[in-house]
Amino acid sequence: MPQVRVHVTMPLPAEEVFSFLADARNLPRWHSGVLEVLPPPVPCAPGGDRDHGSGAADRACTDAAAADPDPGDIWLYRFPGRHRHHRLERCVCRPCERVGFLGQRMWTPLGTQVPRYDFRLGPHRTGCRVEVQVTSWLTGGLLLFWPVVTMAWRRDLPDDVQRLYELLTGSTDSADIGLEPADGRITRQPRRFPPLPRRRFRLPAAHG
Repeated sequence: MPQVRVHVTMPLPAEEVFSFLADARNLPRWHSGVLEVLPPPVPCAPGGDRDHGSGAADRACTDAAAADPDPGDIWLYRFPGRHRHHRLERCVCRPCERVGFLGQRMWTPLGTQVPRYDFRLGPHRTGCRVEVQVTSWLTGGLLLFWPVVTMAWRRDLPDDVQRLYELLTGSTDSADIGLEPADGRITRQPRRFPPLPRRRFRLPAAHG
């Protein structure tokens, strides 16, 4: 599946950069793959099935700058070209090391798409190195657009990272950005929702 990764050097401590990246509400400020992020409308009841969609999250969205952010936080977001909001889940969170967001499966007449946004941080001289990765799982006819999706992300992601650099540092200088080969370890398309039960159709009873 399409997967593109770039890296950038930040003259900032990893804690500061991580606190910014771990809050999904900051994504629309710099990432072209997210147009809008909203807090979950209502929390799930205790013990509710979060993945099945009985509620948006089991607690309200909290500030990701907390020392131990909850990796199960869920927001509502809008993907470019889509008119309705979808779920966006913070699926992995290792403070000051890695954070990732998984989008809900989106349906089109040609097939489905599941986007994922990953960020990895590591020390680098007096600052930190940030890897920004986008993965898209495609199905159906959308598989034909695999090269187009990859080319679009290779074009847009470096610009996104430049905006991130300018936003965090306040500098308009060109950032030290590099395009990296994807690691190739793309797992099967995530299935965050259980399959729907099969419906049984019965013919109407004959009368007369």
